[in-house]
Amino acid sequence: MKVDDKLLRKSLSTAIDFSTIKKEGFKDKVRKFDETIDLIINIKDVNLNDPKNRIDKEIILSYKVIAEEKPNICVIASDEILSEAKKAGIDTLDADGLVKLNNEEKKYKKKFAKKYEFFIVESKMMRDVARYLARFLGPLGKMPKPFPTGYGIISNPEDLMVAFERYKKVVRIQMKKQPIIFAKVGRKSMDIEKLFENIKTVVSFIADQMPHKYNNFKSMYLKSTMGRPCKVDEAFLKSLEVS
Repeated sequence: MKVDDKLLRKSLSTAIDFSTIKKEGFKDKVRKFDETIDLIINIKDVNLNDPKNRIDKEIILSYKVIAEEKPNICVIASDEILSEAKKAGIDTLDADGLVKLNNEEKKYKKKFAKKYEFFIVESKMMRDVARYLARFLGPLGKMPKPFPTGYGIISNPEDLMVAFERYKKVVRIQMKKQPIIFAKVGRKSMDIEKLFENIKTVVSFIADQMPHKYNNFKSMYLKSTMGRPCKVDEAFLKSLEVS
């Protein structure tokens, strides 16, 4: 499918407009929380039985996706890195805590894996993390990865805050079992140009992963958390009389 800047801009504006609750005879209502803006792309003509065609990567956007000062991150480390993480108020897990976690029931470990969006791990502890948590983090796509496919493995205290700040701009791009990709590209409160740049980055990245680039895009949608989806399509926008 053809994806140009003008179409993306109009679709983004429409998706944001869809987030407002409109009811005839009543004043328009805006939800009381800062909704995320999500990108959904349906993929065609890609064989996901071939592992080479699956995607599981983290990419850095131009602008922060996370509005909060502290991303939902857990640092698994020892010594100086652990100390620096604690000073920064980041949730942590040390070597003893990792062993203790491994002795917990399966449902507790699943809950732990779901609790955090990202995990930053000291390189020398990756072996134990893989041993104890891979079966829980892996299916969620949360297993820390080294550069260039991810940013979750560090080796010194200086890297900690770099990784921490970076994760405010990181999105996880996954396509494994189903030919569909969901990506959080920002918040409704963001400047629309910043949102647009983030969307462009994600769309371009996904196209570059496809064997036939944009020709593998079946359809694309933008939506806020609670709003209805806006199809990125000229005919759809025309039906709404969006110029």
